[in-house]
Parts: sequence; C-alpha cells; structure tokens
Amino acid sequence: MQSYNNLYSFFILLFYFYNLALCVNDYGYSKLYRHDPEYLISKHYLIIEPAETAFTLDVNPISYPDKCELKQLHLLTRHGSRYPDPPVILAFNRLEKVFANVPVAKRWYKNPFPMERNYQLIPRGEIEPYYDGKQSILRYKKFWKNVRKTRYDPEVVKFQAGAYSRCGASAMAFSEGLFNGDGPLDTCKNQPVYVWNIPAEQDNILEMYNNCLLVNETVLNNNPEYDEQHYIYGNTTLKPIADRMTNDYGINPPLDPYLVPSIFNACQYWVLHFNRTDTWCSLLSEHDIIRSMYYFDMTIYSKSLNGNPINDRLGCVYYTQLVNSVDDYLNGNSIMVADLKNGHAHTMFAVLATLGVAKNPYPLTANLTLSQIKKLKYTVGKSIYWSSTMYFEIYTCSDSPKVRLVLNFEPLLIPGCESEYCEWSTFKKVLGDKIGCDFNKLCKNP
Repeated sequence: MQSYNNLYSFFILLFYFYNLALCVNDYGYSKLYRHDPEYLISKHYLIIEPAETAFTLDVNPISYPDKCELKQLHLLTRHGSRYPDPPVILAFNRLEKVFANVPVAKRWYKNPFPMERNYQLIPRGEIEPYYDGKQSILRYKKFWKNVRKTRYDPEVVKFQAGAYSRCGASAMAFSEGLFNGDGPLDTCKNQPVYVWNIPAEQDNILEMYNNCLLVNETVLNNNPEYDEQHYIYGNTTLKPIADRMTNDYGINPPLDPYLVPSIFNACQYWVLHFNRTDTWCSLLSEHDIIRSMYYFDMTIYSKSLNGNPINDRLGCVYYTQLVNSVDDYLNGNSIMVADLKNGHAHTMFAVLATLGVAKNPYPLTANLTLSQIKKLKYTVGKSIYWSSTMYFEIYTCSDSPKVRLVLNFEPLLIPGCESEYCEWSTFKKVLGDKIGCDFNKLCKNP
C-alpha cells in the first residue's frame, strides 16, 4: 500500500511539474497582442478608409462662395482595395518559410494570396468607388443636378483610367454610383459610360512615375540619401522589434529586421481581406504597428513626395492638361464639365508634390520620435488610402474664376493663394513653367 501511495504521489508530482513547464514555456502564446480591427482602421494605422466615411450616404451638399457657381469638377482618385502586388506576395512567401516552425503561427503562417490574383480588386474595392460616385452626387448636388438634366454625353462627363484592370474597374464602379438610375439598361436603368485610357508606357498623366527614366535611375535606384535613412531606421527601430519577436516567439534563425514591414503588410492585408487581427497583427504591439507604418511613409516621402526634388515637377503633364481643359471651358471652347480620372497612389503623390500641398511640418526621416510620427497629418493611411479622392473645383464668380482643391473632401490651402478659393490666375502663376513642361526632357527619357 505504501509503495502504491508513493507511486501515486510520484505521478501527481510529475503531472504538476509538466503543467508548470507548460506554463513557464507556452511558446509565446501569452505574448501575442490583441487588436480590434476597427480600432486599427479608425486610427489610420492601415491603408483602409474607415467604414463610417467610406460607405456613408449621410453627406451634406457643399456651399458655394458668394456670387460664384461651380462649373467644372476635376477628380483624381486612387483605385479601390485590391489583392497584394507581386513583390508583396513574394515577401509573404518568404514569411511563410520563416514562420513554418514557429508555434504561434502554425494555424496561419501560409500565404493565402495567390500570385495570379495580384493587383486585382476585391469586392470591397469595387464597392468603395461606387460609394465615391454616390457621395459625389450628394456633395455636389446642384452641379450634378444640372449635368443630369440631359442624357449622358461622353464629351461632357469624361472618364479616364490608368491602363490597368484595377483602375478601369474602379472607374466603372464610380460611374455606377454616379449615373445609376439614369440609363436605358435593364430594370436598374444602368448607364454605360466610355472610360478611355492611354497605353501605360505613353501615359504621362496618370502613369508618370513609371515613365520617368530619371526616377528609375536616381530615385528608385542609386538613391544614397534614402539608402542611409533605410539603414538607420532598420538598425534603430526595426531591429529591436525583430529581436523582441525572435525572443518572444522562438524564431530561429533570428528574424531579419527588414521583414518587420512585411509582417505589418501581412497584418493589414489580413484585416482588409478577412477582418482578422489574430494572425500577423498579433505579433505586433500598437507602437510596433505605428513604427512599421511609418517605414512606408518614410519611403513614400523619399521616393514619391517632396523628399526628392524630381517629384516637385513630376506631375507637370497632369497640370498641363488640367489648366488647358479649364481654360478651354472658360473661353467657350469646350463643353466638358467633369473630368474624372482613376489612377494610383503614386499618381496622387506626384500631383500633390508638384503643387506643394499636403506637406508635413518636418521631413520624414529615420530619426523621428514616436511622438512626432503620431503628429503627422499627411500619411498614406490618413490621406491616400484605397479609393481616396482629390477634387479640383472650378468656379466662375462675379469678379474672376476660382479653384479649390479638396483631398477626401478636406480643403487644402494652395501655396501662394490667399484662401482655399484660389484665384485661377494665381493658381497658374503658382504652377509657372510646370505648365507646358517637356516631360521627356525633365526625365531624360530617350
């Protein structure tokens, strides 16, 4: 009996120490972070517009300046939400290999995004521009009421898209929101519209960033200023995050610091596609997410915005056609009242940088503190998220024509202008010799 009791006690102790060991080493599960996806979106930590603004129809019509009438709209919008691009999908494949034997990731480490779907819109990405069209009708109610008095005319309302499926499909979705109920097709009275494009390699209006040899040779590549910032940020900010993950989750070999932005990217794509934060997002604290997002903002600043002087002129062809279109209308040589363009984030960056608007108060460099990062007003998550919009409103007034620029319906003060309603003549002076630029000469294209 005594031996039985001893054996029983032995097994009890063994069971106790086994469970104690499990508690001491839980393979990192206790160190995972919990995030509410709606919270991350609402804080603009991700490149996703909050649902309360993206899908609302509670929109008030704009008011006009005294003795002015809105006569023309020029829209530039980013296409809707999509699947990842090929480099991002390849980065996710690399994450899959790195995390294949990491216990906390065993249920979700595999890459769910197929290469054959790269860049394609997702359902949300089709709905976003549809609502943008409906919101335009509501916000510019008086303007569109006048336009819709007559049958759709492709010379009056022009749709242009970058020569990619995501841009063309987004333009079509916007047109559905704008004209649905006015057309001749089926019970819903859909209105077919003409969406035109220029071959991508010739399109210096929407695809200027990819068509500039100088950008390719001195901005995207051979860019020592950016390389230095990239190196500093990797060592001072990304490496501590990677080291913490390596220790917390038992990653072997140690995690490459430059995979931290890819983990963040995986986090936001899982939120976008599956509304889940219990996968890659769970590896990141809230501060890690902020710092990871800033890595992309810093890169965009250096490569696509005012961090490089070439970007101060890269949108010159866009502005040349805008100015010519407005002048033609004001001089009675055009009947076009709406020019609705669907492009990319890099299109909007070039247009903003060329006009010198939406600039933060200090350069986006590797040494910004967390507090400074949080205070940034213009980031990709706050300003150029999927399906973001930029309107140039053209007014005729009793004294002189005026233009107002609104980014996601927030007015921007154009440098050199006295108010948000800028004199058209002043606007053209601000642009100066950017109007009528020689793009190929600027870019040193052959």
